[in-house]
Amino acid sequence: MRNLAKAIVGILLIFVVHIPRLIFRLLLVSYAAVFSNRPTLTANPAEHIKRARAILRRGRLSELLYAAVELRFALERMAQKDLIFADRASNRMLKEYDPAKKVTNLHRLSPDAAFAHEVYFVNKATGKRHKCADYKPLDNSRVDEIKGRLGDLLHPKEGLRLGIPDDPWHIETKRFLNESLNYLSHIYKDNSPYFLYEGREQFEMVKIE
Repeated sequence: MRNLAKAIVGILLIFVVHIPRLIFRLLLVSYAAVFSNRPTLTANPAEHIKRARAILRRGRLSELLYAAVELRFALERMAQKDLIFADRASNRMLKEYDPAKKVTNLHRLSPDAAFAHEVYFVNKATGKRHKCADYKPLDNSRVDEIKGRLGDLLHPKEGLRLGIPDDPWHIETKRFLNESLNYLSHIYKDNSPYFLYEGREQFEMVKIE
C-alpha cells in the first residue's frame, strides 16, 4: 500500500508540478525567440548602424531618408560614447546635440584624442605589456561633412523623385549614405573610448600618427 501511495503521489506531481513547470519554461524560450531578435530603439550606435545597413541593402528608394536618420543617430551617439568617459566633460558638453561640437569638445579636453592609439595593459611587477584595445578617433572634418549632408537630406524638399532609380539625386544620395555607413562602421568596430584608458596608471597609450 505504501508503494502504491507513493506511485499515486508521483503521478499527481507530474500533472501538478512538473508539466506546468515544463510549460512555463517552454513559454520563456518561446518569448525569448520571438522578442530577443526584434529591432530595438536603443542608444547603442551599433543598432543604428545595423538598421541603416539593412535599409540600404533592401534598396527601396523611398526608404533612403530613414537610413539618413539612423546614420545621424549613430554619429551623435558615437561621439557621445567617447565623451561620457571623460571626467572633465561638463553637463553642457554632454547635452550638446551637434556631433561635430561633441568631437571638438572631446579634442579640447585632450588634443591627443584626435589621434589613433594602441592601448597596452602594463604589469607593474614584471614590466610586461599586453595590447588590450585600440582607439580610433572620429575625424572632425569628416563628422562635420556627414552631419551637414545628413541634415540637408532630412529637410523637406520639393520635387524629389524617390521612385526613379537613375535619378542623379538618388544615385548621389545612395553613394553618400553607403560611404558614411562604411566610415562609421569602421570607426565603431572594435573601438574603445579614449578616456576609458587615458591617465590610468595600469595602461599605456601609444599614439599612432
